[in-house]
Amino acid sequence: MSLNSPIESAPEVPAKQVRAAIRALDIIETVAAARALKHSDIAERLGIPKSTTTLILDTLVQSGYLQRDAMSRAYSLGSRILGIAGRYLAEMDIVQISQPVLSRLVVDVDESCFLVQAEGNEVIVLWREACKRRLTYTFSLGERAAITETAGGLALLACRDPQQWAPTLAACGPADPEARRDLVAQLERIADGGVAVQTHGQVREVSSLALPILGSFGTPLAALSVAVPASRLDAALQARIETALRQARDEIAAQAGYGGYPRRA
Repeated sequence: MSLNSPIESAPEVPAKQVRAAIRALDIIETVAAARALKHSDIAERLGIPKSTTTLILDTLVQSGYLQRDAMSRAYSLGSRILGIAGRYLAEMDIVQISQPVLSRLVVDVDESCFLVQAEGNEVIVLWREACKRRLTYTFSLGERAAITETAGGLALLACRDPQQWAPTLAACGPADPEARRDLVAQLERIADGGVAVQTHGQVREVSSLALPILGSFGTPLAALSVAVPASRLDAALQARIETALRQARDEIAAQAGYGGYPRRA
């Protein structure tokens, strides 16, 4: 090709193909959020014609991104999605560092433990270690919650500039002014090194405690949390969990290059 020849541009992808790809991704995200959905529910939630939904679902099942239960006829995530998620998580240093620490923490406190990260006004579960005792509800890998609804979210929110607290609480915090003031007071305690505690979160029967994990520059990488049935959380258990959380948090942070946590009596 000479310098005077016109530059060849990449062929345009037909709008129909782009729309089909977007719909396929929307279906995967919708099924993931609901854990399992039937054909008609997917079509209704996304406003996609049932005939189009059928074609996309068949393709996603054949390629392994979704699977269909023969009895319930509901669709859920397939092994190919789980493989992609596993490779993504394996590449995240904070997850690799935290996995063995969480495994020991769940044995120490005999409660379920989680590693979460903030994305805007939400937190997403990066890793979890479940104890033998079952919770009323437990978050799954990749599941999201409002940043104010879990202790892990509060721990990460407290790391942000206090000027960001008010707009965040306005977006997803409690509507009651007194409850909002109490939450701000807790954020201040967490920012001062205290443990985040959420007793009225997304799942009312489950309480959680958490601490942020800071990286080499003192920026929050994630939060380490422990979930406990509210009926079982007394002062003695809370104190034991807080001690174990600090030890686990310090171990992870040290491996991540941060050693600046103040020592508390």
